[in-house]
Amino acid sequence: MIEYYRLYLPKSKREVRIQISLPRIKDNIIFDTLYLLDGQNAFKDNTSAYGRSIRANKQLNFAAKHLRKRIIGIAIYNSGSDMGRVNEYSPWKMEKPLINEWSNNNPKICMNFYDDFISTIIPFIEKKYNVSQDRYIYGSSLGAVMAAYMCLNDDTFKACGLFSLASFLFESEFDKFLDLKMPTSKNKRIFLYVGKNESSDSMENHEIYYYNSIRIHNKLKENGIKTRLVISQSGEHNEETWGYNFLDFINFIYFDDMIYKY
Repeated sequence: MIEYYRLYLPKSKREVRIQISLPRIKDNIIFDTLYLLDGQNAFKDNTSAYGRSIRANKQLNFAAKHLRKRIIGIAIYNSGSDMGRVNEYSPWKMEKPLINEWSNNNPKICMNFYDDFISTIIPFIEKKYNVSQDRYIYGSSLGAVMAAYMCLNDDTFKACGLFSLASFLFESEFDKFLDLKMPTSKNKRIFLYVGKNESSDSMENHEIYYYNSIRIHNKLKENGIKTRLVISQSGEHNEETWGYNFLDFINFIYFDDMIYKY
């Protein structure tokens, strides 16, 4: 079941659209929460910016039925424009923008969105639904940068799914952030997915996502962070590919080893 809301964000000074994916049986159950950035691409193909969602609600239903893990999916729409999304999901100034316009990103907009997420969006959800304090967050590409920032910055989230992480756009700042936050993140779980030859926008180096994800995975692992990296030889930079690997993320949140069919 999908529910819809609009919520005003006071710091960002804009209204955000939210989709909620709820299991059919919800009485007297305490749910974990999974927040999904780029939320218009989360559940339904007809709301997706590119005509295909990751169909996360299908994976959440599978987790409820077969893994016995009850999770509410909370899809937070981005601001709806290219630079709006870039600003919202960029905690630092871009060092290596893929498009010239991106070099004008404003990290203050991202910090306002972060504050709104913590102080407005999460309290709204937790007042409305019967949920635990076990929160998780998913993001892809630039959204994965924001998901990593939100997960590692404090104790709000226990785990994050970073799909096709674009942290190379802020390489030195992202590395400084990891070095600062890893010592206090030993109990978190970090899942990474990447396609070996994926690219996006005007990118010429088709292996940058691949080598970046390997480097970040190794850095996390060397510092004692529970992490898993899934690599696809043929995966492309799109929602369809991310959706095929989404259940691996849910599995990793809860289990070290489990075999399942899907």
